[in-house]
Amino acid sequence: MINKYLDPKNDMAFKKIFGEEKNKSIPISFLNAVFNLTEGETIVDLDFITTIQSPEIEARKESTVDVIVSDQSGCKYIIEMQVAKIEGFEKRAQYYAAKAYCSNFNSGSPYKELKKIVFLAITVYTLFPNKDEYKSDHVILDNKTYERDLKDFSFTFVELPKFTKTIEELETLEEKWYYFLKHAEESNTIDQKLAADPEIKKAYDVVDRFHWTEQELLAYDRIAMAIADQLGALAASRNEGIQENKLQTALNLLKDNIPMENVVKWTGLSLEEVKNISLNLNKLL
Repeated sequence: MINKYLDPKNDMAFKKIFGEEKNKSIPISFLNAVFNLTEGETIVDLDFITTIQSPEIEARKESTVDVIVSDQSGCKYIIEMQVAKIEGFEKRAQYYAAKAYCSNFNSGSPYKELKKIVFLAITVYTLFPNKDEYKSDHVILDNKTYERDLKDFSFTFVELPKFTKTIEELETLEEKWYYFLKHAEESNTIDQKLAADPEIKKAYDVVDRFHWTEQELLAYDRIAMAIADQLGALAASRNEGIQENKLQTALNLLKDNIPMENVVKWTGLSLEEVKNISLNLNKLL
């Protein structure tokens, strides 16, 4: 059975939800909820900025993020959905923030024109295994006084695997948004608790496959397959590395005349695999 709703974590779906002018009210609601913005701080309007940050010279790395918007004060929000685990993602976040901070800033302009950058990443994997909370906020503080004198950069990470609340346990609009991102594709109906919020209901409508063209669905599937292939390749590479380590360990143990039954026990290899290693070792000696 094909589910009615597509996965909002898919790159194409995510950009349709949060990165299109016609759906502007959705990212406004989402950002206000995530950052708990109160009266006087609330985002009331957004401008959408190209997500391709071109390098100054061709040799430099071009960077692409999912969504970049600026609010009525000029503050820029970078919104990134990260599905596949990559090494150095925290550094990439800072790189994107620095690029956005300097973009459109002309030589000779007063530095006061530089606008605040807020980087928000939602990850489908655990980014900080030593942190218990699913949401973490990172800012620059004085090392002694803990005062926040440098206020133009902040980084927020939401780790979806750590968000485990059920539909009955949802209390805030922020929690409802995380539930939507994590579970939208699993159901063919919208729970009334979620449908009560007009912007979340609108987000469900955006990922309703009935509203997508055949060409868009094909592109969506290609992205999903590419991610699956990437994750599969990483798993295979990891397993190959583990197996290579086991084989090398077994070889070293056999060289030291450790009994085969002990090699099997210590490496997790089968007796047949250890015997083959032993035969190959004897040929070399």
